[in-house]
Amino acid sequence: MYLRLSMNIALEFFQYLLKAKGRHGTHSPYVYDFVDVCLRLPIPSDIKNGFKNYFHRLHTNRSSIEVMDYGAGSKKMGKRRRVSKMARVSGSNGKYGELLFRITQHYKPAKVLELGTSLGLGSWMLSRGNTNAAVTTVEGCPNTYNFVKNELSSLSNIKCVNASFVHFLESNHTHYDVVYIDGDHRGSSVIEMLELLEPILKDETIIIIDDIRWSEDMLNHWKQIVAMDRYHLTMDLFRMGIVVKRTHQQKEHFIVKY
Repeated sequence: MYLRLSMNIALEFFQYLLKAKGRHGTHSPYVYDFVDVCLRLPIPSDIKNGFKNYFHRLHTNRSSIEVMDYGAGSKKMGKRRRVSKMARVSGSNGKYGELLFRITQHYKPAKVLELGTSLGLGSWMLSRGNTNAAVTTVEGCPNTYNFVKNELSSLSNIKCVNASFVHFLESNHTHYDVVYIDGDHRGSSVIEMLELLEPILKDETIIIIDDIRWSEDMLNHWKQIVAMDRYHLTMDLFRMGIVVKRTHQQKEHFIVKY
């Protein structure tokens, strides 16, 4: 179970389960397709094995990285972090990593942006879901960037960038089809990133926000995002939140069982 809430996680998860709906609990064709097709896509054995090998390589790496945190930082680790431990606590391992793969496989985005590379587990899944996609992943820490750039070098459709998220977004004019925000666990920073992303979002751009229940602050800001008129479709998958601009539809919010 996801253990990053400062409030009572068991109660929060119980409330989520009570409200979460599957494919038969939604009347939205878009969400029905997301739940019935996207979330049910099988993970090919070569993808499972490739990710398992990549994760094993990181999990057995005993070297350390001096990490410069620009966001809220880690609740479990100091500035000098062993690669193996970083891999162990990564949120892109398990079913939420598979979710990233399923989204890029199902929606076939041409351009994908990841804000927060860390060890590249999310990058790996995003890029393998659609090998024709151009995946740009941004990491603020120079040491982490240097490490992961070498680890991901065999994947030709991933471009690693070392920059702060704000600097990258202020100087970038590329329009993305999928955006994955996973590098700053302060709710106000997530709001700021969404503001900076606004000029380069297209209709139907899918924004995935990780760790929406990492803290009470993150959860409160997630609720603010859900209430924003500019986002016409929002989905709560407990750990991750999904936001889509769809100007042709009325505003809707769904709590999706995953």
